[in-house]
Amino acid sequence: MSERDLRLFLVLDALLDHLSVTRAASALGLTQSAVSHSLRALRARFGDPLLVRTGNALSPTPRALALRPGLSLGLAELERVLGRQAAFDPAQSTRCFTLATPDHPQFTVLPDLFGRIRREAPGLDFQVRSIGPGLAEDLASGRLDLVLAGAEVEHQLALDRALMRARVISEPFRCVVRRGHPALAVDLDLDTYAALPHVLVSTTGGNTGIVDAALAAVGRRRRVAMTVPSFPAAIWMVAATDLIATLPKAITDRASRHEVEIKEPPIILPSSDAYLWWHPRFQHDPGHSWWRQTLTDAFAVLRP
Repeated sequence: MSERDLRLFLVLDALLDHLSVTRAASALGLTQSAVSHSLRALRARFGDPLLVRTGNALSPTPRALALRPGLSLGLAELERVLGRQAAFDPAQSTRCFTLATPDHPQFTVLPDLFGRIRREAPGLDFQVRSIGPGLAEDLASGRLDLVLAGAEVEHQLALDRALMRARVISEPFRCVVRRGHPALAVDLDLDTYAALPHVLVSTTGGNTGIVDAALAAVGRRRRVAMTVPSFPAAIWMVAATDLIATLPKAITDRASRHEVEIKEPPIILPSSDAYLWWHPRFQHDPGHSWWRQTLTDAFAVLRP
């Protein structure tokens, strides 16, 4: 690979990051004319337009999207080998870190974590967003640093074999019913549990979960009488109805302020696991490494 090729690949990486000649030029410290000239050379080299104008922005072609993972990973590894990356000091940084996650971490561990970070690293900014489509693409592009989620993203992210992951949450399930519920008059055995109407937390709109698979394994089934998109909603619904919910322990530990009772499930259930997902192009970035480790350490309280 020639020095000219390397310069062109740096320009292509910046264009795919920013989808704008102006912003790519600014990021690289080049003129817009130089970036436009490099884009013409890249188009000739690959025999593809690579980026085409749609409205006021540039959109990558399928060929450009196919090039992106290997290009970004190669440039990141080259930069690491050359030792250009400075150490990351959170106390002095003004970087913005991003995370996509369902609501469970947002009201269990993250508030205390962000409280500490605000004291120790007040210049850092954070964007926390909900789980949605396009997670793998956002991780690859750098628009998103990390995804923290469980089974609800497995089908979406596991298709991208390049993505890396690490388990950060593994906790048991507990059952929740309202105080005064008729089921509290007797032991919560399997017959009673299967006969009760259930509320299911589903961020994807599905109506089955881990409990259904466990019940099916012993020849039982339940009625899911309600699905809700969040864990707080499940607690509120249980407190006001005769529904039962089976939720991760960290959620039920925080439900005591509501008029509910916590019971052990009458069936063996696997642990409630969640993973951090990220793209390997950021594996050696010092700031990204700090963000991953910070979250991993904070969620250690939800691992055995």
